[in-house]
Amino acid sequence: MRFAVGLLALCSCASIPAIGAPAPPTQKPDPLPLLRSLPLRFEQDAKGRWSARGSRYALGFEDSAVTLRLPDSLARLSFEGASSSAAKWEPLEQMLAPTNYFRGNTYRSADAFSRLRRPNLYPGIDLVYYGQGGELEYDFNLAPGADPSRIRMRLQASDQFGVSQVLVNSNGDLVLKFASGEITQRLPVVYQRRPSGEVVAVTASYRVAPDGSIGVKLGGYDRSQALVIDPTILFDFWLTGSNAQVAISLAHDSKGFEYMAGYTYSPDFSLGSNGYDMNYHSDEDCWLMKFSPSATNGGSVIVYSTYFGGQLDDDMRSMTVDANGVIYFGGTSLSPDLPMTANAAQPMLPNTNANLNGFVAIIDPSQAGAAGLIYSSFYGGSLDTVINGVAAFEGQIYVTGWTATQDLTTAGNVFQTSSNGSYDSFLAIFNPGLSANSCNAAATLVFSSYLGGYSDDVGRSIDVDANGVAYITGYTFSSNFPLTANAFQPIYNDGGGDAFVTKIDPVAGMILYSSFLGGTGLDVATKVQVEPSGHIAVAGFTFSTDFPLTPNAAQPAYGGNGDAFIAVLDPGAVSSASGLIYGTYYGGSDIEVAYDLRRDSQGFYYIAGYTLSKNLPVSNNALYQTSANGGIDSFSAVIDPNTSLIYGSYITGPGNQVAYAVDYDASGNIYTAGYATGSIFPNDTPPHATAGEYDVFFLLLSPH
Repeated sequence: MRFAVGLLALCSCASIPAIGAPAPPTQKPDPLPLLRSLPLRFEQDAKGRWSARGSRYALGFEDSAVTLRLPDSLARLSFEGASSSAAKWEPLEQMLAPTNYFRGNTYRSADAFSRLRRPNLYPGIDLVYYGQGGELEYDFNLAPGADPSRIRMRLQASDQFGVSQVLVNSNGDLVLKFASGEITQRLPVVYQRRPSGEVVAVTASYRVAPDGSIGVKLGGYDRSQALVIDPTILFDFWLTGSNAQVAISLAHDSKGFEYMAGYTYSPDFSLGSNGYDMNYHSDEDCWLMKFSPSATNGGSVIVYSTYFGGQLDDDMRSMTVDANGVIYFGGTSLSPDLPMTANAAQPMLPNTNANLNGFVAIIDPSQAGAAGLIYSSFYGGSLDTVINGVAAFEGQIYVTGWTATQDLTTAGNVFQTSSNGSYDSFLAIFNPGLSANSCNAAATLVFSSYLGGYSDDVGRSIDVDANGVAYITGYTFSSNFPLTANAFQPIYNDGGGDAFVTKIDPVAGMILYSSFLGGTGLDVATKVQVEPSGHIAVAGFTFSTDFPLTPNAAQPAYGGNGDAFIAVLDPGAVSSASGLIYGTYYGGSDIEVAYDLRRDSQGFYYIAGYTLSKNLPVSNNALYQTSANGGIDSFSAVIDPNTSLIYGSYITGPGNQVAYAVDYDASGNIYTAGYATGSIFPNDTPPHATAGEYDVFFLLLSPH
């Protein structure tokens, strides 16, 4: 049995500086953010004593105490009443590389470990230390029947003034105050997962005794089950500039690299080197970045970054990568000089008088400079065209969006040759492997078709399965939107618009499945993901009090004033009654909008967006339990459709913040990106101040 007594955060003069934006190319990389993200290395010295070093602090381990040495002070955490028998620290999880010491003519090599355990600190209770360069965490592991009331800690500090004070603040955190700073140990967050999968919170609090010793009080819990603890921020950073910048998309490749894309108004936006184009062009440019959250040196965090744009506004709308790390993206452009490749299906700006022209592009970041641009083409007509969603399949780029033009180029086995309304959605597929030539300048456009009814239809997101079949979602105001006979919801709910979900075989030129999705209010789907089973998962937001739900919904009741939603449809269902696999709300009493959705191999759904609710459903292991200011806050959440909400948290701070993108890794860590107008990271010291209206944030969080 295990529970954490929190994260030690160093503040004020004893603080560890927060991660800032990557240094501009003209400056030397700042190694401190990297040091803060690296695991602590626990080592033995020549006399057998255990120690560890972080950024601006060092740890020493005694039989029943730990000493924390800061630049100008010393803190000590002792465990009173601890067992003295067999008081030996045991290393866990040996690191690949030892630490080598050269002093004069002497040499010593010390094995390094990522965890250090003191077994039987109290009867049946082990103590385990671990952490990163910028933070320290420790757990008490309780065997069945062990008594948590045996734990008694004493936290003291000494500096040049020799004065310290221990108190519990209004958040329940333990705070050690001394002349040159303070140390904060967060409130224990504890919960258990029952065999059924149900998550049950265990209340926990610090208790300071009259003699100054500190205990941990737990509420009722099942002593035969493990406990799950606080989240830890594994990696975070800002991308800044003199004006505004926003992150729109996240993606990852098969090697664990993360990719981020967005747009910026800053000529001094934070970029690395070796990109396709390092020059800012206009009021608004697209940007792309490949980076490594597990980098081992500061200079290798950003692997690739680039601007992409022309002399006028260029707006990134969507980005994805394939397993090899090739980047596919699209959006809108007003720039007649937007970079085009020789095999562009449409090399000229469709309409210089239009407000919006679509573009698609492919960049291979393994090729530096201009060689990295594999494909780029405009896509549009005499009126507005917007590309909102991008997907990749075998080197081809699939896109969807909406268009107001009647002269959109169609290709392949078209199932709808013309627009049926004021603007329609569409599906278009580009294959850069087919070279354009003088006889057929549009050879790389291999498929294109309108998709819509007599009113307005907007494609927001697209995904592709292993057979090249496309899945599109968005919203429609057309009661005659194209549907199939087995649609889950064959009737349009005339309450302001419904979401739609459509499956298309572009080779056959057929709609294989199509359905409305919604209730009597406005329903907007923003993201689609096809599952290995062939089920179609979508997320978005709804103003319908009667949105379709399933009995196992994580949130079966409408929160009010607009909620996020997740819905899963079975396109192979023979009847509408069996077409809905899962449906749930997620939200509080005010507005929630989910912009992104991911599903992992365990079947968990990750969503991110923004909220105006002060009572957003959050989990006990949330990074932030409440909103900092009650304004617009980001959120991230993880939902297990077999049980309930696994993780839910505000991402909050002063000002406003919106999360547009979410991702995950094989360990179940949550990646979130978007924009913020003020500091949102707990360890930002001093608090981050945006240089422009918005700055990009990236947050890698472990909810485990």
